[in-house]
Amino acid sequence: MSPGSPREAKPFALVGRGCVGPGIPLPRCPSNGHASGMRFPAEARRDVHVRYTRPSCMGGFAWFTVDFEPLPDGRLGFEFVNPLGPEDIDAECAQAVSDGILLWLIGAGPQNVNFDRPPLPTATELAAGVPVRPDAGPGFIALRAVLRHSRLHPVDSLPWTHARAGWRAADKSWRGAEASDDPMDRAP
Repeated sequence: MSPGSPREAKPFALVGRGCVGPGIPLPRCPSNGHASGMRFPAEARRDVHVRYTRPSCMGGFAWFTVDFEPLPDGRLGFEFVNPLGPEDIDAECAQAVSDGILLWLIGAGPQNVNFDRPPLPTATELAAGVPVRPDAGPGFIALRAVLRHSRLHPVDSLPWTHARAGWRAADKSWRGAEASDDPMDRAP
């Protein structure tokens, strides 16, 4: 995409009394960049399994397990750790999982994962304090997501399905048992 094009991503702006994102109202940011206030998540959520399949001519396949844990030492921000090799997940799909998780954290809905996607905050903005989505309660993003398992399909493992599945994994992590019987997670 060329600079100045209408769909060029613009970074979140941290201003005085709050963080401003495109169409996403966010609560107050920490004023001094410290981890004052609550952090999200407050506790680790392990073994969040997601299987996302779309059996159609525009199919897609994503199947992975991810752990969500608070960042150590009271830090704010977002880290995505992928210890798996290319035989389990390619780099582009792993980045899409990370993007999907971060989109959920900043408040994007499932319809915004692949279309009308809001810009993602930078590492500097995340370290200074970006509030978690309003429906998750008060707090600032302080998350490490660790990819524990993934299956790769040679044709249907696509970045867009991994982004949607990353969003779904973050949603399942927060909702817990409420989301455990989601039809998206059933085998086709």
